[in-house]
Amino acid sequence: MRLLVQLIKTMEHDLGYDLAEALEREDLSREDLKALRQPPVEGVPATITDKQLACFLDACDKNIDETRKVLKIYYEARKNGPELFNNRDPHSAAIQQCLQNQDYFPLPPTPSGYSVVFHRLKNSRSSNYHFDEAIKTYFMTIDSCLYTQGPRPGIIFLFDMKNVGLMHLTRINMSSVRKFFHYLQDGLPAKLKAIHVMNVVSFFDKILYIIKPFIHAEILNVLYLHTSSANLDSFYEEWIPKSGLPSDLGGDMKSIDELHQDHLKEFERLRPYFLAEERQRNGEAGNLIDEPTDRMLKSLSID
Repeated sequence: MRLLVQLIKTMEHDLGYDLAEALEREDLSREDLKALRQPPVEGVPATITDKQLACFLDACDKNIDETRKVLKIYYEARKNGPELFNNRDPHSAAIQQCLQNQDYFPLPPTPSGYSVVFHRLKNSRSSNYHFDEAIKTYFMTIDSCLYTQGPRPGIIFLFDMKNVGLMHLTRINMSSVRKFFHYLQDGLPAKLKAIHVMNVVSFFDKILYIIKPFIHAEILNVLYLHTSSANLDSFYEEWIPKSGLPSDLGGDMKSIDELHQDHLKEFERLRPYFLAEERQRNGEAGNLIDEPTDRMLKSLSID
């Protein structure tokens, strides 16, 4: 009975999307998921689930060898960046401070099936911006999107620079910038299709000067800048329709503030997942299994 309780506790780190639906939608194979487990990838928890693996497999276009490389990078990046990936309790004072001063939420998948993650500063006061915690909360928002939407043909990052000022640049931690882009470009369990920056500021060239050394050329090729006066008709048509955007950006959905408030409830709901994922990553969940937990539970006999 204790083993069953421990196994169920371990399953809290699993994602919440429908695996069967995602495998069919993305044309992924359960045999490929099985192939990713043997031989074990160094640094990857034995408790990793099929739902977790499916995101990596889809991101790597079903290439087993490439998927294994990305899995290794993903866990190494999280291990080597504790300031960005540990202490992810949504109840913590640091994360609550971010959620009070910034807006974060996923948007509905686009007609092309892409996930979308939105981020904006809620106010322009630079003293309210804590760079490492902001990145941590952003990564948690990406994880919440993967938790719900699962593997997709790609992911779009949508940033609104409306409240960004020059003083925010003084809050940047260069070591964290490097880790941020290393994870997004090399370890993310999703295909980065585009980065759209709305209400781009006049000093964006200074921001680009800071981040350019850490960005791959292919990422610069999918970076799109939109000024506050830009005509967004082509953006709505090619990338995200009005039906999938906040009203603040000319969309038909709720306002940014309302969508953020809704996502706060989602963060609260996912608190057990964030805590369990960190335990899994740091070895506290135990190396209980070498096969998916759901199959293990089906064959488990209780004394």
